[in-house]
Amino acid sequence: MKKIARLTPFMMIALAGGASIAACENDSSSPAGSFDAGAPMQFMPPPASDAGADAPATADVAVPDVVDAAVVVSADLALDFSKTANPNGAWTFGYTPSSPEGDAGAIVPFTMQTASMDVHLWFDPTHVNLDAPSVFHNESTSSVNGVAPGEVGLHPGSVDEYAVARWTAPLAGTYAVKVQFKEGDTGDTNGLLLHNGVVLVNEESTSTNAVHDVTVTLAAGDTLDVAVGNKGDFTFDSTPVFFSIHTAP
Repeated sequence: MKKIARLTPFMMIALAGGASIAACENDSSSPAGSFDAGAPMQFMPPPASDAGADAPATADVAVPDVVDAAVVVSADLALDFSKTANPNGAWTFGYTPSSPEGDAGAIVPFTMQTASMDVHLWFDPTHVNLDAPSVFHNESTSSVNGVAPGEVGLHPGSVDEYAVARWTAPLAGTYAVKVQFKEGDTGDTNGLLLHNGVVLVNEESTSTNAVHDVTVTLAAGDTLDVAVGNKGDFTFDSTPVFFSIHTAP
């Protein structure tokens, strides 16, 4: 049985410890019970026989099957959005001064959050023009600047800044990634999906609403970024982005 876990800051701490990967999700009804996932399970031999010298010195021990306790990673930009912390677990919101292509470390994390009419927005107060660049979540019941209720929007900056939502892999593995840059507000933008700064998807115009399914192999600590640029004009550039990552089947 596989354990499904959404990665919270608490889970990130557990994952970093290695041996505690499955502990947070133990099912008391499971035959696996609770065990250290980082070490092999140990089975005690039967007690010594009193049958005398003719008894065999050893006996075959039946070893039960070990239940698969692998963690399934599941992440979603909208569902995991935090209005209180950045970074938050595997997620970091920020911007790059220019295109993030080729430089996985260029992101500048946003340091301040504000809210208006149930729209929660992260930005950098030392580098902002008309609330941009920014990453925001619409928790209202109506669309705001082309971003529907429940969606996350990325707005690029007024010069060459890209708005970025970054996910950092907590575990090595193969992941199924789905990205959609939606049309959003009336201004046209461009969208990128990058692995450690290497472009996997280059959406030259987000007005197409194209859906991209990508399978990618990551090492622990690798980054996946969705980034939105302004195509030369940053007005009316709020761009809804769907971004999910799951352990590949």
